[in-house]
Amino acid sequence: MVGQRSCVEEKMIKKMDALGNCDELDVRAAVMKRVRAIYDQQKTMDGEMTNLRGELESFGEPGDPVMQMQEKTIPLSSKFRKRILSGVSAAILLGMIGFGALQLSGLGGLTEHGSQSTIDIIKPSDGSITLVNSGGRVVVQTVHTNNSKPVATASPAIEKYQTLLATYNEQVLARLNPGEMAAYYVIDTEFTNLVKGLGYGNQLQFAFNPLVYSKYQDFVNELKVAGDFWPELPSILDDGYEFEQATFKAASPYGSIDTEYKEVLEQFQKKAKDDKTGQKLFMEKIAVNAIESAEVSYHKGDQRITLSLMQSAFRGYPTQVSILEGQTAEKWSMTGNGKEAVFIAASTEQGAQAWTSQNRLYWYDEASQTIRSLNDGLNNILTREQWQAIANSFIR
Repeated sequence: MVGQRSCVEEKMIKKMDALGNCDELDVRAAVMKRVRAIYDQQKTMDGEMTNLRGELESFGEPGDPVMQMQEKTIPLSSKFRKRILSGVSAAILLGMIGFGALQLSGLGGLTEHGSQSTIDIIKPSDGSITLVNSGGRVVVQTVHTNNSKPVATASPAIEKYQTLLATYNEQVLARLNPGEMAAYYVIDTEFTNLVKGLGYGNQLQFAFNPLVYSKYQDFVNELKVAGDFWPELPSILDDGYEFEQATFKAASPYGSIDTEYKEVLEQFQKKAKDDKTGQKLFMEKIAVNAIESAEVSYHKGDQRITLSLMQSAFRGYPTQVSILEGQTAEKWSMTGNGKEAVFIAASTEQGAQAWTSQNRLYWYDEASQTIRSLNDGLNNILTREQWQAIANSFIR
C-alpha cells in the first residue's frame, strides 16, 4: 500500500517537473486566506487575539519580497523544493487551523467566567442552622428573633445627642481629604452631659472620609494595607458582572478600654484645658489601621448590583445570626469546594410594624479564621439565581 502511494507521488512530481515551475504548487495564498478567516472569526467572538494579525503578516503574501528572497537564497532541486513546499504548506495549514480551533475553544470557555459549582440547599423545618470549622467547633448559629413588638422610638435625649454628634462629625469631615481619618474631642457642656446621662463611654470620637475606587487593583491593594480585609475579593462574578467601583468604612482604631484610647483622650483634654480661644472642637489626623465594612458595585452592561461586605474574627464562641419573622434560612453546601454557608432571605412581611431586613449570606473562611457576610442593602433587588452566582464567586 505504501509502495503504491509512493509511485503515485513520483508520477505527480514528474508531471509537475515537466511544467518547470513549482509556483503551481504554492498553496500559501489559500493557507493565509483560511488562517485569516479563523482570525476574523476569533476577533468577532470577543475582540481578543489582536496580535495574531501581525504574526500572520510575517508569513507574507505570494510575491512578497521577503518570501522571494528566501526562495532565491536556498537553491534546491525542483523535486526537493516541491516536497518541502507541499509539506511546509500542509503543516502550516493544519497547524494554524488547529491553533485557531484551540483558541476558539479557549475563548469560548473564558466567556463563562469560571465554572459554577452546584449548590445543595437544605431548609431545616425549625430554621436552626449551624456552621462548623475544621475542628468541629460551631462558628455560626442562627437564632429566631421575635419582632412582633412595635419598634421603640428614640428618646428626645438620644435624638439630641445624635444631632449634635452629626454636626461635629460633619465639621471634621470638611477638613479631611478622601481616604483620611481623624480622632476628635468635643468641649460642649450640653453634648458632654448627654454622653454621661445616656451612659455612653466614648468621649473620643472618630471620623473617616471614604474614597471611591474605580480600579479593582487599587482597591484590593488598599484593603490589604488598611487592614488585610477580604484578600480574595473577586474582580468578576460567575454570571458575568464585572467590578465597577468600591469604597470602605474605616473601623475605630481602639476602644474606650484600650490604653491608646486613654492616652489620646488625655492629650485632647490637655489641649482643651490650655486653649484660650473658646473653641469646642479639637481634632488630629490618624492612620487607618482597620476596616469595618466595604461596599462593592459590579456591573454588566447597564445593570448594576451593590454588595456590602463584612468580616469578623472567630473568637472561640459562635456568631449568632438573627432570623426575623417572615424570613427563611437555608444551608447552602458548595459541591465544588465542600464549603457551607447560611443564606437568609429578606422578610416578606408588610405593614408599618414590619422590620426592614436584607438578603444575607454568611460563611466561615478557614484560612483567615473569620466569619464573612454579604448583603444587598434594603433594596432586596437580587434574585435567588444571582445570589447563587455570588456564592460561587465569593466562597472559595
